[in-house]
Amino acid sequence: MQNRKEFYADDNKRFPIERNKRMTAIAGTVLFVLIIAELVITANLAALRSEHIFVGVLLAGPLVVKMCSTGYRFFRYYTKSPEFVRAGPPNILLRLLAPFLVVITILVFISGFGLVLGGHAHEELFIKIHAVSVTLWLPLLAVHIYAYIRKASGLIANDWTGKSKYRVPGREGRLGINVAAIIMSGIAAIIMTPWKAGEGDHGIPSPLIVGIMAAVIAVLIFKLLLRKTNNKPQL
Repeated sequence: MQNRKEFYADDNKRFPIERNKRMTAIAGTVLFVLIIAELVITANLAALRSEHIFVGVLLAGPLVVKMCSTGYRFFRYYTKSPEFVRAGPPNILLRLLAPFLVVITILVFISGFGLVLGGHAHEELFIKIHAVSVTLWLPLLAVHIYAYIRKASGLIANDWTGKSKYRVPGREGRLGINVAAIIMSGIAAIIMTPWKAGEGDHGIPSPLIVGIMAAVIAVLIFKLLLRKTNNKPQL
């Protein structure tokens, strides 16, 4: 049986990984809500183009937080930090998908910002890149969300209800970082969004339709493969 000092020592060893998990969970949940809003807006893109741009820019803040948080864990794991090594890597399927998700996500945002800031000179090129990258992004994103959403919501609930098995300090700091990221990206969104009247509804954009169909198929395939690997995703 552990004595009191050993108990606290074990808790202290877990603090870095537990803080990282919760930071990632908060940023991921904010992204999830904003992405759902963006998809709903995109379904009527012709009429809601300004809103699409606004939410797209707003997404950048929490996205940076999440990528920094997951990148930090990646760095600590592969530099053999003991607490991160003990926590283990994500499921092998998610590790294989992760580089593609990161690259495609960057393409989605670069092409989106290019459309907003680039003027008409390269508009056609950015539209093509944005359409293709979104189509590829949605199935990768759907798999990622399916793998982590339940665990992320549990971590957030534990962090704010006081029922967590581990006492993890820094709750207010984690929230503050995410709020600050949203505020900064919100300011950028206000500045960058050209508020114009919509042009009417011309139907759901085809990249969105294809992307959602691919997302459903991707999740079904992932569920099947996950059963075969018999390995639950780690956050």
